[in-house]
Order: sequence, then C-alpha cells, then structure tokens
Amino acid sequence: MTPTLIHRLMLLAFGLPCLALAEEQVATTRLCYIPEAPPAGFELLRSDDTRLRVLSDRIQMLQNQTAVLEGHIEISHRNTLMTASEARIDQQKQTLSATGGIEYYSPGLKVSSSDFQASLKQNSVDLGQANYRLTEQSGRGFAERLQARDKQIELSHASFTTCPEQDQSWALHAQSIQINNDAGWGEAWHSVMKIGDVPVFYLPYMTFPVSEKRKSGLLFPKIGSSQKLGLDLEAPYYLNLADNYDATLTPRYMSKRGAQLKSEFRYLTSDHQGQLQLEMMPEDNEKPAGFGGRYLSHLSHSGDLSERWRASIDFTDVSDDAYLTELGSDYSNQSDTQLYRQASLNYFGDAIDSQLQLQGFETLGNYASSYAALPQLDLQSAAPIPLGAGLQFLWSGQYVHFKNDDAIIHSADRLHLEPTLRWPLLTPAMELVAETSLLHTQYQQNTTEELLAVDEDPSRTLPKVRLNAKFNLERELEWDNKAALQTLEPQIQYLYMPYRDQSAIGRYDSTRLQDDYYGLFRENRYSGLDRIADTNQLTLGVTTRFYDQQDTELFRFSLGQIVYLEDAKSIDPVAGEMVQADSVLASELLWHWRKGWYLNTAVQYDASTERLVKSSASIDYIADDNTVLQLNHRYSRAVSDYEVEQAGLLGTTPINEQWKLVASYYRDLNQAQMMEASFGLQYEDCCWAVRLVARRQINTNLEQAVNDPQLAPSFDNGVAIQFVLKGFGQSAGFSVADMLSDGIFGYRRPYLLNN
Repeated sequence: MTPTLIHRLMLLAFGLPCLALAEEQVATTRLCYIPEAPPAGFELLRSDDTRLRVLSDRIQMLQNQTAVLEGHIEISHRNTLMTASEARIDQQKQTLSATGGIEYYSPGLKVSSSDFQASLKQNSVDLGQANYRLTEQSGRGFAERLQARDKQIELSHASFTTCPEQDQSWALHAQSIQINNDAGWGEAWHSVMKIGDVPVFYLPYMTFPVSEKRKSGLLFPKIGSSQKLGLDLEAPYYLNLADNYDATLTPRYMSKRGAQLKSEFRYLTSDHQGQLQLEMMPEDNEKPAGFGGRYLSHLSHSGDLSERWRASIDFTDVSDDAYLTELGSDYSNQSDTQLYRQASLNYFGDAIDSQLQLQGFETLGNYASSYAALPQLDLQSAAPIPLGAGLQFLWSGQYVHFKNDDAIIHSADRLHLEPTLRWPLLTPAMELVAETSLLHTQYQQNTTEELLAVDEDPSRTLPKVRLNAKFNLERELEWDNKAALQTLEPQIQYLYMPYRDQSAIGRYDSTRLQDDYYGLFRENRYSGLDRIADTNQLTLGVTTRFYDQQDTELFRFSLGQIVYLEDAKSIDPVAGEMVQADSVLASELLWHWRKGWYLNTAVQYDASTERLVKSSASIDYIADDNTVLQLNHRYSRAVSDYEVEQAGLLGTTPINEQWKLVASYYRDLNQAQMMEASFGLQYEDCCWAVRLVARRQINTNLEQAVNDPQLAPSFDNGVAIQFVLKGFGQSAGFSVADMLSDGIFGYRRPYLLNN
C-alpha cells in the first residue's frame, strides 16, 4: 500500500510546476535544458501494473515486524520509481522511511531528497531538502520541507523557476505553499519574485491553479509611452465567473489624459456566443472643461434559436469622433471612419429563406452621414423550383425603410421584386447557366424641403439576360522536375440590361464597386439596388493554376476583360454619373516559386482612357514565425476622389539565437512623406524575454479633409516595453511576428486588391 500512497501524493505534490508549464511552447532554438535519461528499466514500467516491486542488495528482518533494506534499493509501482541507499519498513507502525541519495522518478519528473517519511495510518508523506526537476521541459525548484496528507500538500520555503541549472535569472520564492487538488487551487504566503538575487515583487498572499480550472486574479500589466498619451499603464484583472462565462477588468492610467476603466464580458453556450466590451473615461485632461466623459461600448452576439432560426448582433458606439484615433481600442481600428451596427434574424425554411435586419453606420469625423436600414426584410426561394426540361424558377424580394435625418430625403421606402428563370447545365468539365430576370423596384421618398422637386414615388423596371459558361480542364506535367498538375479554367459571360434614367432615385445603399478579376463577372457595377447600370457586354476570362503532389498551389494567373458591345449611358445625368464606354482589363498573379517565397500582384487597367486604375504587388518571405519579410506597393486612382500610392517594407528576423529584430516603414509616394515607421528589438533567453519597440506614425484627424495640402501632418511617437518570465503566467512562445500587426497597416499578404 505504501508505494500507492507515494505515487498518488508525489504526483499531486509536483503537479504544480508541470501544470504551470502545460501550455509552454518550445523556447529558443538553442538547448535550454539537457534531457536526463531515467534509470535503466524505467521505460518498462506501466501505469496499469499494480504490483509492488522491491529490489535491494541486502534485507534484514527485525522481530518479524521491521524490514531493513540496504545497498542499492529500488521500489517501483505503476510508472513510478524510487531509489535510495537505506530504507526501513515498519509493518506494525505502518511506516516507510528512507535516507541516503533518495531519487524519485515519474513521467516528466525527477525529485532528489535527503530523507523520506511515509505513514499509512495518517496517509501522509514527508520529504526534506527536496529538489525537483521537469525532465520533458524547462522547470525546476526546491523545498526545504514537503508534507503531503491525502490530497493536501504543504511546501515550506519553496522556489520555482524555468531557468536551466546554474542560471539564476529569476525565481519565485514562497515561505509557505498549500495545494488542494480537489479544489484545483493552490495558495502561497509571502511570495517574492527575484531577478537574480534582487527581490523585485512581493505578494503577501496569492492563489494559482493546479488543474485546468481557471482562476480569478491579476494578469501581466502592459506598459507603454507615446506623445499623445504619455506613460500608458494597464493592469488587467481576470474574473472567472463560471465555466461558460468570464470577465476582465482593466484599469488604465495615461499620464497626459487620466484614468480609464476597460471591461470585457464573454459567454459561450451550446447555441450562443458573444462578448460585451465597455470602456469608460470620466474625464480627459487634454480636453476642455465641459467636454464630458468618454466611452466605447461594443456588443457582439450570434446564436441558434432553433434548427431554423438564427440571430446575430454587432453594435459599437463611441462618445466622440476622436475616441479611436486618440485613445485606441482593441475592438476597432484607429483609422476607421465608420462603426458598423447590425442586428439580424434569419429563418431557413423548406420553401422560403428570410432575413430581417436592422443596420446602420456611426459616421466618425467630417464625412457625410449614411442612411440606416430600419428595417430591411429579404425573402427568397430556398431552392430552385423545377418547371421541367431542366428549367428552374427562382424569386427574391426585399423591403427596406431608409432613414437619415441629416439628408434632404430624410426617409424612403424601397420595394424590390426579382423573379428569375434559369436553365443550368452542370458537368465535371463544364458549367453553363442561362437565366433571365425581371427587376422591378418601387420607391416612396420623403423630404422636408418644399422648394426642392423630389419625385415621391419613382419606380424602375428592367429585364436582365445573363449567359455564363465555365470550363475546367487539367493535365499532368512537370514543375521544377517534379510531377505537377495544371488546370485551365476559361470563362465567358454575356450580360444585357437596358438603360433606365435613375436620376429621380436617391442613393441609399449604392456606391460604385471596385473591379478586380472576379468583379468583371458581376451583374452590376454598384452595390445595393438604387443604381443598376445598363450594359450590353461580353466578359472573357481565363485562369490557370499549377499544383504539386500535395495539392499546394504553386502558381495562379488570371486575366480577364470586359468588351462593351454598346456604349453605356449616364444613369444619373443630374449627378454627372458617367461610365466607361470601352473595355476593362484585370489580372491577378500568385507565384510560390520557392519554399517560403510568394509573389502576389493584381492590376486593373481601363482601356478606354489607357490609364491604370488600381494595382497592388507584394513579395513575401515567410520562413517561420520568427522570420517574415514583405515588400509591398499599392496604387489606386480614386479613393474618396483622391489618388493614393503607398509603398511599405516590414519584417522580422533573428540576429542570433537570443536577439531578434523587427521593423516596418510605410511611405505615401504622392505626398512624399512617411506614414508609419517602427523599430523593435527583442532578447529571448531560456527563461525570460524582453521586448522594446519604438513607433512613429501619422496622426489620424477625422475632422480635416483627406489629403488636405494646407494642413501639415502631425506624428505621434511612442515607446513600449514588455517583459516576460517564461512559465510564470505567460506562454514561452514570445513571437515577434505579432508586433507587425500593431500599427495602422499591420502585416497581411495582399493577394488581391480587396485586401
């Protein structure tokens, strides 16, 4: 019975350091700890073997009550092994004691101790001068005394660190530690964190998990500095409220602006999930008196109400337009000019699919406000209705009530009906779809401007004819002297819609869409339904791809062109809405020519004006999480009526095994000025890491016009430092690639122009 007790209590006693590192990743590439081979025969022990095995050089029985073992002693049970030079088993007192070179082995753990005492009557174990070490990952510690009784553990004058032997960079010391395995928590009194021999942090009392259970408590603080905020300090506190919901409260102090409280609440059930964020700042020192408090609120939810009903909510609100640009947030980008808001209810039936939603935008800065759809109801056939001879009937309908108190037309109702006849022909090598539709839209427009001539009930009816054919061809060949597969995917589409004057219809949810290769095959050049462009066009396109034997895409090239068979007319003469009357050419290229190397380009060219419309290009090198490099260029002839051309260079690379470098630089080529630059250094050792990042980026001012040449840009300079003790509440995988995503642009691989 004794080794069974030993096995249970020793695993419990040393479960803390094992669990503390359960989520650790591999540290640096160099060897941070030297694996130690267990004693011979240890690998043959099995956890399901309940037999007690005792081996000793000599054994002596005293009065048939006490067994004295001497020499090389091995006591094994299940998958644990204890060795000693002297041991005594007292059958009458039900005790086991051992001295002299005591070593205990279990999977992943080795313990060395000066003496060992076990009592079966009291169900307890007592070890002195215990040194423990994790054998499968970095982690070790010491306890002057370890006492275990049932599932209660107490360690006196204990320590823990993930540093290798002879490395005292940091260690956690505690006067007393108590562990209750049933509760899943441990308690420590008078804990001191030491960097080297210098105490840097003291807690009179702390708790920690010894299982997979979550525990309320402080998380690692964040420290930074910038010209806008001054010293920026965050100290998050985690609240474990239940198994399926929790919260985090984060007090934040900014020396230039004042105090802020950030909160996050998360929940998860079998059918629903969501989160609620609230950020509050009672007073901003940089704002004038009477400005009032500042806040951000965010709610997101999605869930299944039943097998057929689904609901979702996404809502964000801020106190003022400059909140994101000045204070930042984890839930919105600081350069966002609109905050999206929507709530939807979906029904999926056998014959009808429907969606009822409310959606709108909170406009930030000096931009025109948008219309809100309050509400919008979409109905459509759940599946095509067969009519015979392969012919199908489909239908869709939409009703929307638009509202915008700042617009001349403050509200409008729109009803749209679209029945469709379709004839599809689908084979493995070909897809052919022929369809014709009738689009009817009726409006009711309301305005308070009596002198303005507004058509209160305009309508529009027009037919649509569409023929689309795709072919899928493939062949086997060699790529770089290896077997590969090439596909050829030509596509042709004919689209016809007649001209309708739409100048009497307001613009509620329609805007011109950007064209890319796949956009060439759209049925309308506008989003929404307020504008439907007339066209008589033929679209030609082809895509070719190369795959290796693992189905990895090595190469992709797409080229397409729209040929207008008739000149398009202006669908909105009052606004001067003009469309191109010639052809649009678009191409995209992906080339993965070598392991880790990617070339991505996309180009759109307007043949009618012989001008480049939009382009992007990037060269990426991704060796691993620690080596990333990207050179990119973006150009667009019209972004909010301005020409934009930008170039960027960013990357991270190791200097040696401990030092890593990260840097980024973005430049506006039209304005001949830098937009963002950052530089960071990181040192990572086996048991600790430190990161220092300096950043300079242009301030976003939403109240001034975009690219206003009369206003010189201002910049914000900031410095941030992060310090990590591996194995002490944070993962050891201290990746540097995440720093590339913290700026205005962030790291991304711009395969397509819509990125």
